[in-house]
Amino acid sequence: MGDRAYGPSSKPVPVAALRSANGTANGGGVGTPRPPSMVPGRVPPPPMYRPKPMQPPPGRRRSGRGWCCACCLWLTLVLVGLVFLGAIALGVFYVIYHPELPTFAVTSLRLAALNVSDSDSVTSRIEFTVTARNPNEKIAFVYGDIGAAFAADGTDIGDGTVPGFLHPSRNTTVIKGSASAAAATVDPVQAASLRSKKSHAMSVEMDSKVGFQIGQFKSKRISVRVLCGGFSAGLAKPAPSPAPIIVAAAPAPTRSKIRLSSSSTGGGGSATTDAKCKLRVKIWIWTF
Repeated sequence: MGDRAYGPSSKPVPVAALRSANGTANGGGVGTPRPPSMVPGRVPPPPMYRPKPMQPPPGRRRSGRGWCCACCLWLTLVLVGLVFLGAIALGVFYVIYHPELPTFAVTSLRLAALNVSDSDSVTSRIEFTVTARNPNEKIAFVYGDIGAAFAADGTDIGDGTVPGFLHPSRNTTVIKGSASAAAATVDPVQAASLRSKKSHAMSVEMDSKVGFQIGQFKSKRISVRVLCGGFSAGLAKPAPSPAPIIVAAAPAPTRSKIRLSSSSTGGGGSATTDAKCKLRVKIWIWTF
């Protein structure tokens, strides 16, 4: 028997050609990659991992808000420290010197004149005495000029000024002064009240700048106000002028008769009050 002849066997088609043919058949464009065909029973290899290149971290920039917060924090700490140191200094000062406030009292007041005209203007003159006591053993007070304002039944009737002075420690100082008003216009209702009363409820406000002194050290002066009230005064009776001396005609050149009329002086209307006063200290806008 002769050998049977077989035609040439077909060559295996490359995978790339199959993929291209499948892509073209499925409507894919030229050059469009296709996913690898899934062979039954075979798991595709995982994608290759390519690590990203390391980049240096960006530099930190402090914002304006951060600077503001830092400044506020430091400022708060500084203020707290200053307050703490001030409290310690005050405590040491109090333990060493035991400071006490001076006391004031209106010991006498004389309403020498009080005239309310028909045009509701007030003319007055007031004479007063104030006693100041310093109970401290090592602290002296230095007073500037003292301005005094008097009121009768709530109506201002006179102002005056007393020169400043040095108030030594453990000392009692008597201050004498006067206040007056010349044709000061007041409210008509208040003017009528002043006319209708013979005795008036009096009050006085005294303002000054005071500093303390310890040895050679003198502090800065601060504003103080002394409020006195709770006493009354009536218009003082004017002292009658002495009667003129009458000289009779002498019958003879060697003898003469002189008649002197008796005169009396009266200072009625002065009041001994010993009214206590309250001291108020003013620092900037606060009053204690």
